[in-house]
This record gives sequence, structure tokens and C-alpha cells, in this order.
Amino acid sequence: MHITKDQMTHALDRLSFTCVKEADSLPKMSENSQQLYRYALFLRLREGAKDFVKIARYYRLAYAAGSYKAATNLHALISEGLIESTDPENEVIDIVESLIAREIPGGYYDMGHYLETGYGVKQDTSRANAYFRRAADLGNADAQYYVSNLLENIEDAKQVVLDMRRCAMDQGHAEAAYSYGIFQKARDIYPEAVQGFQAGVRNGSSNSAGFLSGGFKTTEAKNRLYYFALEADSERSVRYKKIEKFLSRYEHLGPKVPDIDQIVPLPPAKLPEWDGTFE
Repeated sequence: MHITKDQMTHALDRLSFTCVKEADSLPKMSENSQQLYRYALFLRLREGAKDFVKIARYYRLAYAAGSYKAATNLHALISEGLIESTDPENEVIDIVESLIAREIPGGYYDMGHYLETGYGVKQDTSRANAYFRRAADLGNADAQYYVSNLLENIEDAKQVVLDMRRCAMDQGHAEAAYSYGIFQKARDIYPEAVQGFQAGVRNGSSNSAGFLSGGFKTTEAKNRLYYFALEADSERSVRYKKIEKFLSRYEHLGPKVPDIDQIVPLPPAKLPEWDGTFE
């Protein structure tokens, strides 16, 4: 396939990482492919019964027109059995192979999971890890977070774990931001932990909001769970608690709080007025 034997052998023992952002390497899509993709996505996400025959038609048209986003959604829906195919496993792998041929980082990540489960290809954990690592190095945030979890228990890999999570966090990955905050808190690096949780809230992590709500409530170092060496601020704590409830309530819709710094900016910024609404 597209991974060398050396890459497969050293996927998880190469303890260095340079942050690359996926958006910097993705190809520009034609307006036609974008329109077809957006319509397929609209059909998929709108409320009510789903017409997967129609959804499939527009995803296939968008994929044929060059949309890597349509390709990703198409092979996922085929593998889940939601879109019919005369040869689902081969079609899925063909689509993923086409993404890899274009050096789309997500293609490597998706192939990693198919190798991990043995869907359409021979199950091979070592090769799967090599694909995950390649996707991470090319800038895929999901892969960066995934590989960081694979490396987390390796003593000498702590810096790589942090670097990968930070890179994914900076690309809007909520779970990576939350995990970055947890990792830094465990090391008593509180300012970085707080930054991680703030990024987590911005990108939809209710757990991050919960930690910050607790952090602005306690000044007791013995309260290990919520201590961040912050000054107590009841209003900040209340606002984060409201945000936590909002994110939890609408989790199924993938909510985010892009205006978090206008609602609860981190100290020393002053707390602005807030009417309790979200963008």
C-alpha cells in the first residue's frame, strides 16, 4: 500500500513530532463539487426520515467531481450499511485509496481504522498504527489525538503526547483540548491546563467547562480535582456551569462556544456583561 516497512516498524517509537495543520495541505475543491457535497450533507442532516438513495446519489456525484469531504462521508455510510453498494468492502477501500493517492490526511486515518478492524483489508495493527501516525504527521487532528492516546503510557513520549494534543487542540479538536488540559493539570502546570480547558469549551467540551467552573470556585490546594491556583470568582464559576449544562443538553447537535472569550475570558481580562445567550 502506501506505508513503507520502516514506517510500519517505527510508527510508535519515533518520539518526535512537528505540528502540521491539515488545512494547509488540503486541495481546493471546485464550486460544483462543493455545491453537490453541501446538498448531500443537507439531505443527511435535516430532520425526519432519510432518503439514503438520494443521499448516496449526491455524495457519489460530489466525490466524482473531486470532493474529498464527500468521499469521506460516502465510504463511512457504505461501511455502516446505510448506503447500498454491490461490493461494499471493495468500494470503501477503493474510495479510501483514492484519498490516500491525493495525500488527503484523513484518508490515512480512515485506512488505519479499516486495518484495525479488518474491514475490506487484512487486519494488521502494526500497519494500522503506521497509517495513524502518517495521518498525524500530515496534520489530521483526529489522528494526532488518537496517536497521542496510543503513546500516553510510554514514559519517554510525554512531550510528543503534549505536542500532538496541542496541535489537534489548535485545530479545534475538543477532546484533544480536554486531554491536554488534564495532562497538564496532572503535572501541576496550571496555566497551560486552564488554556487547554478554555479551548475545550470553545470547541464543545462540557467536561472542560465543568473543570473551569470548579476551578474558579476553589482556592484550596488540597482540592486536587479542581485546584488550578486561580482566584475564586463566583460569577465565572456560574457562567462555566451554565455553559457546561448547555453543551451537555445539546451534545447530540455538536454545539460549540466560539464566543467563549466574550462570555468568560480568562483572567486578567475583566468579565464582560452577558445576557446568557450563545452565538
